[in-house]
Amino acid sequence: MLTPSFRAALPGLSLAVAALALAACGDTADPLAPDATPSSAVTPAGPGELAALTSPRIVFVSLRNASQPDLYTMDQAGNNLVHLTTWSGDENYPAWSWDNKRIALVRRRWNAQTNSSHDDIYVMNADGSNKHWALATPSPYHMSMPAWSPDGAHLVVTVAISGKPYLATLEPATGTMKLVTYENGYGSIIPAQGSYPSYEPGGERILYLDGDGRHLNLVNPTNGWQYGVSGLGDTPVGRPAMSPDGKKIAYGKQIAGSSAWEIYVYAMSTSTFKRLTYAGGYNGAPTWSPDGARLAFESNRSGQSQIWTMNSSTGGSLTRITHTATYEAGPAFSH
Repeated sequence: MLTPSFRAALPGLSLAVAALALAACGDTADPLAPDATPSSAVTPAGPGELAALTSPRIVFVSLRNASQPDLYTMDQAGNNLVHLTTWSGDENYPAWSWDNKRIALVRRRWNAQTNSSHDDIYVMNADGSNKHWALATPSPYHMSMPAWSPDGAHLVVTVAISGKPYLATLEPATGTMKLVTYENGYGSIIPAQGSYPSYEPGGERILYLDGDGRHLNLVNPTNGWQYGVSGLGDTPVGRPAMSPDGKKIAYGKQIAGSSAWEIYVYAMSTSTFKRLTYAGGYNGAPTWSPDGARLAFESNRSGQSQIWTMNSSTGGSLTRITHTATYEAGPAFSH
């Protein structure tokens, strides 16, 4: 049985799903067509970039280019910097495909039908080439926080509907979008409400932060099952990331009675968690190195948000890998 609050919201959600379906079915243009508005020139990759892509890379957001948020990549020591974007608007939430050949991100996009701009999903090659919108037609909804499916066929994103975040899948090749749903235990199929979705390594389940921003869930969109992750406490959680072996989850979390955010790692097999940082201020957005040995994350412990790495088991061997006076944030390790 549906709860009264959800039953009242259901008509609006049904309309939203229908609108998404109509937009996908009515779009006959090439979904991989480039942006109709030419992007500004992009700094070409350096001579060693293609070779560097075979080793672990970190893509991140930086304001080092004239206080304009651009995307860069660097190696895990903070060297071999490559400038990927030079647009005048914001871009954020970069995410690697599992084969490390593509990067999805979020950009603002003008929608002539709604006479407004929305966050939308953009895609490019890992070296910054072949930039294009994921869908040829702008969505009427804000879309953000993309993550690739393991086979690279689609992205899972967060879609804002009636002011609430829901999970949806997006297939660039077909233009198809649909909400991620699960069975609620009472025989009803409901959409998964939440943010920061990402697939477990090589699997079908999606890890995400639920709608209240305090709990982590795993949902299988194929069989409609959902699994709760327990033991995280009752303060806000941010940007979870699953380890390469699929056994642990790193996440940022607000400390009770404080404005500070620190990083924890949750072991799913034992339902135990370990706090890794004690810096105060903000420490979050953890991302795993491909071998699982280290976490890259953003921290303002130096006074300005910068990218750091640390041992994923102990929090030791702390290393600052960006050294600027400007904002550096949102790191994402390649797979």
